[in-house]
Amino acid sequence: MERDSLLYKIRRRGQIIAHHILPDETMAKLYSRVILKKKIDLKNPQTFNEKIQWLKIHDYPKNPLVIQGADKYAVRSYIQKKGLGKTLVPLIGAWERAEDIDWDKLPEKFVLKCNHGCAYNILCPDKKSFDKEAAIKQLNKWMKEDFGAYNIELHYSQIKPHMITCEEYLGEMIIDYKFFCFNGEPKYIYVSSDLVHDRQAHIGFFYLDGKKMPLIRDDYAPMDIDELPPFFDEMKKDAVILCQDFPFVRVDFFLANNTYYFAELTFTPSAGMMPFNPDKYDLEWGQQLDISRLISQKK
Repeated sequence: MERDSLLYKIRRRGQIIAHHILPDETMAKLYSRVILKKKIDLKNPQTFNEKIQWLKIHDYPKNPLVIQGADKYAVRSYIQKKGLGKTLVPLIGAWERAEDIDWDKLPEKFVLKCNHGCAYNILCPDKKSFDKEAAIKQLNKWMKEDFGAYNIELHYSQIKPHMITCEEYLGEMIIDYKFFCFNGEPKYIYVSSDLVHDRQAHIGFFYLDGKKMPLIRDDYAPMDIDELPPFFDEMKKDAVILCQDFPFVRVDFFLANNTYYFAELTFTPSAGMMPFNPDKYDLEWGQQLDISRLISQKK
């Protein structure tokens, strides 16, 4: 697993140091150079990645709804307020400290999450073989981290690490449907699978009618779908409800037990460094995202 490697830990430490030394725009430009091999224009952003980078530096850190939406615990009340509580994964418990978890009351399978970042998840498919001490150690480590500092996703830095949640475990094979929503309108989806046990993820980009897009990501294996799930239209309607308050958001659901559940709201896919192949889609998607009013207000 990459995040257990020495190189990963050194890189993370370097990112934290750089975050405290260099201006945010400088770091964003540097990361884009290294990861995408491209210069970015943050004064007059045109591409999708440039506009996401602009938003994550200039708008998201002071946008209370974005901050709430990115908080894996606080977002639950936002989803309920929107009338979509039925899509939430059942909550088993929530604690401020890992030491407060009552392990004896947990079911045989469960999922633990920290509220303030991404991939802060621990899956327990079998309680009998679960290492509680290792889990407590990992949770305590995560709760001390500033997730927003790693890739200049500053809205995460505004989230207080205040809650560890336990949700129902909904299966081994999870399929995600992620709606890319521009100015209150879902435009595309990507579907992914094989994420549970750190195998290589398979993803595919699709139009809302299920037709595959001629767009791939070289860092993932390709994926096709035979047909859209029978509840796709209902899922799309929920995505419309959840995207209205934001210039851009990716509304993520996942499929399990012959239905769908809310997964998360993603405001900075790949931290604004999403590789497009063909690259022309970076500009094409960027043209569909209108942030001109926000840029004018900033100026």
